[in-house]
Amino acid sequence: MVYQVRLIKGLLEPHRSRYQLQNAEAVTKLGLKLLFLYFLSLIVFAIGGYFGIGSESFSKEITNMSAEEFEGAKLLILSGNIITGIIDPSIYIFLSALFFWIVTDIPYIKLVIVQMILFVLQLVEKIFLIPLFVLMDIGSDANPFSLGIISQYFLRSDYFIHFFSEITIFQFLIIALQYFYLKEFSERNNYLVLLMIVLFYLATWFVKAFLAYIQVGVFV
Repeated sequence: MVYQVRLIKGLLEPHRSRYQLQNAEAVTKLGLKLLFLYFLSLIVFAIGGYFGIGSESFSKEITNMSAEEFEGAKLLILSGNIITGIIDPSIYIFLSALFFWIVTDIPYIKLVIVQMILFVLQLVEKIFLIPLFVLMDIGSDANPFSLGIISQYFLRSDYFIHFFSEITIFQFLIIALQYFYLKEFSERNNYLVLLMIVLFYLATWFVKAFLAYIQVGVFV
């Protein structure tokens, strides 16, 4: 069976997509869909950078900056977001697929395709949150779809508030969909597959919280 990479169908028709991918002997349109994802990621991160999404710590430094320093800092943040728009899909699709290839018995190319499908959902979350953050003038820690707001009532550590703000409804949906695909592809115990997925996302949330904890103003 020849599997044609269809990212949206992978989200909307997961049963059919999983069956076709599981029995695939060859894959088509992989490179084209990868280019599309990189292009879309670049656009989404650039728009987020233009509106200052993720640069809340920078806002605290505005009053201490000259006009030249302010414009330079804005350009730096926008450039950083554009670079992230290229690095993020590379890490999420290829490096994460490498991790799951090591801990499971699933072919690497099938893992890459699953990660591509899930990355679409990651981008949908970002696209959904950009207008919400801009219109409500809030940061990611106040994301109403995350545990960030609740954590602020119980925690004083900025690092752990950043950590819980990474745990969103979308992330739960992504974990569930990833488990749906991988449990059928792997012959290993389903609980072990689920454990590997959860550990992977816990690690990414800790890393993202650390990056958010590092104030941008320090580098400006």
